[in-house]
Amino acid sequence: MKLNFAAIISASACLLCSCAGRQAVTVQVTNNTGADGDRIIELDARDMLARLDARHCFVTTADGTEIPSQITSDSLLLFHAELQSGASADFRINACDSARTYAPTVSGRAYPERADDIAWENESGGYRIYGPTTQARGERAFGYDIFFKHYTEEPVLERLYEPETNPRTWQIVDSLRAIDPALADEFIKSFSYHIDHGLGMDCYAVGPTLGAGVAAPVDGDSLNFAWCYSSAEVLDNGPLRFTVALDFAPRAIGADSLVTEHRIISLDSRSPLNRCRVIYEGLTAPVEVAAGFPRRDDSEARLDAERGVVAYSDPTQGPDNGRAYLGLVAAGGLGAAYERYGHILGSQTVQPADTLEYFWGFEWDRNNPRLDIDSWKARLDAFAEARRQPFTVSITD
Repeated sequence: MKLNFAAIISASACLLCSCAGRQAVTVQVTNNTGADGDRIIELDARDMLARLDARHCFVTTADGTEIPSQITSDSLLLFHAELQSGASADFRINACDSARTYAPTVSGRAYPERADDIAWENESGGYRIYGPTTQARGERAFGYDIFFKHYTEEPVLERLYEPETNPRTWQIVDSLRAIDPALADEFIKSFSYHIDHGLGMDCYAVGPTLGAGVAAPVDGDSLNFAWCYSSAEVLDNGPLRFTVALDFAPRAIGADSLVTEHRIISLDSRSPLNRCRVIYEGLTAPVEVAAGFPRRDDSEARLDAERGVVAYSDPTQGPDNGRAYLGLVAAGGLGAAYERYGHILGSQTVQPADTLEYFWGFEWDRNNPRLDIDSWKARLDAFAEARRQPFTVSITD
């Protein structure tokens, strides 16, 4: 009889894996950073599932309380840990037979019914990037847009978009306009997401600018804007992280005639900033890339290249819609920070095949009336420090 050694080895490995499986793994998280903090913890999901010999898992605190968790498209197990400085806490990663579901605090999607927008949100704010339909109409909208929302764990973007994207709404508008244009205008004001009806609003202007934090190569005496995305894929959709991958049509950058820009944007629950990773495929020489915000008024900005922080207070549109405190963070520092091209910018030199990584986002002073440029800069400094000094994580059994 001929022995099938491959089959024997495979069966033995499965047996060993089964024997090694357990009901739970204890993970200890420690805050040695010198400041109280709330962090998203990232574990290798494949390793955890192999230790448990399970297809699915969920997370509990030491006393057995289940907390929201998520396995991402790049195989990370996520959960929140909120710890005072110097404190430690145990969490249990538990085996289970089916995936758990939790109410999302961060989510988003493509809106083909609204010019191919991709919009996403967490508890403190919403964001969008414009798509192919916007570009086909010739609208020069290069930057990120932001939605101001009253702080809540409930998603609101679907409710803001729905009347704007419902064909029946505009049938009513047309009927009213035939009777009295003023009636139609009043009806539009009753549902427009440019007016705060209690959920939040869009009162930020983008146009031919970087908006709330797009990165663009510096080309002589101007910025080399990418137009709207050409293709996109949502990779993660909550409950704790949203991720979208975007590709842009090839364009000339420096001496390279066909450079394709790839972006991966992710937003975590409770975070004021998005993480953005940018790759310029086809780049053959170093290029300076700047990210930031258009200057709208004479408000003071804070530019700190060493800490990798740029902060600005935007006046927003409208007579009394508060201010948007815009922020940019590069945890490894910036090559330079300056005002030019009508923008407040932080820049880095990107080498061919490098990935540019930075964070961008905002806070609305209607959610925090005590917010000012100094407290916002301090919060961005703390965010940068948190990226440089993560909580320590160890498996204790």
